[in-house]
Order: sequence, then structure tokens, then C-alpha cells
Amino acid sequence: MNIDLAAIFDAHHAGLYRYLVRLVGDPDLAADAAQEAFLRLSQRPPHTTQNLRAWLYTVATNYAFDTIKVARRRAEILQETPDQAPLAAPAVTPDVSLERQERCQAVRIALDGLREKERTTLLMRAEGFSYREIAAALDISSNSVGVVAARALRKLAGVLQPYEVSLR
Repeated sequence: MNIDLAAIFDAHHAGLYRYLVRLVGDPDLAADAAQEAFLRLSQRPPHTTQNLRAWLYTVATNYAFDTIKVARRRAEILQETPDQAPLAAPAVTPDVSLERQERCQAVRIALDGLREKERTTLLMRAEGFSYREIAAALDISSNSVGVVAARALRKLAGVLQPYEVSLR
């Protein structure tokens, strides 16, 4: 199969990166996961380009979650051996206002409280994926996508409502 990597990158990178930042909350990890997806596309492209966008998002999502699992395990190991230096916290840009930080933290906490499938469904939908594309990426039926999204939105609304009241 002959693919134009530059055109595919131009068409999908910005959206993929934005989705990953929202998914994992770490711009560096998001950049790594997006890069990994395009690297794998160049090395082992899928058999068909019919759902190429969904394929890229699936590869990047899996890479990001695998990386998070490894980091958590490393943190557990470091806690078991206290003589090791702790992992550094991600840097926060100084120009971000306190209110925005609080809102972002509230959303991050709410998203982290969702199951992986619910979080991925919402974030893919926010990136403009169709139910069919989300279903293909998550290996569920198209009808299930709506159910998963509605359940996730109800959970988010319940968690974020107290934050909205306190931030006003």
C-alpha cells in the first residue's frame, strides 16, 4: 500500500495531539504518543486506509496508556525503595491563571474518574469522530457508543457541578 505520510501527518497530527493532551493531561506524553502513532504508520501501515484516522488514534491511545502504566509501576517501585529519588513533577507554565488551573484540574479529576472506554469515547467524540469511527477504534458496536457517551456525560456532570458552583 502506498501512502503519503506528509499529507496524513498534516491532516491528522494537530487533532491527534489535542485529543491526547486532553486524554492524558501531559503535553510531553501526548507528543510522544502522536509521534509513535506516525512512526508505526510509516513502519507497519494498516492493511487499508479506510479507517486510518481511527487507527492512528487507537495506536496513540494504546501507547499513551501503556506508558502511563509503566510510569505508575516505576513510581510504585520507587516507593518500595525510598532511597531512590522521586520522579519529577511535570512543570507548570507560569502564565496559566489560578482559575484556569483549578478548572483544568477539576476536569482532569472528572475525566480520570471515568472508565477508560468512557473517557476515550468522549474525547474522540470531541475531536469529531463519528460513532462508527469510535466503535471501530474501541471494538464496540455503534449503538453502544451513544450509551457509553451518555453515561460518561452524566458522570462528568455529577462530578463537575460542585466545581462550577465554587468557581463562580
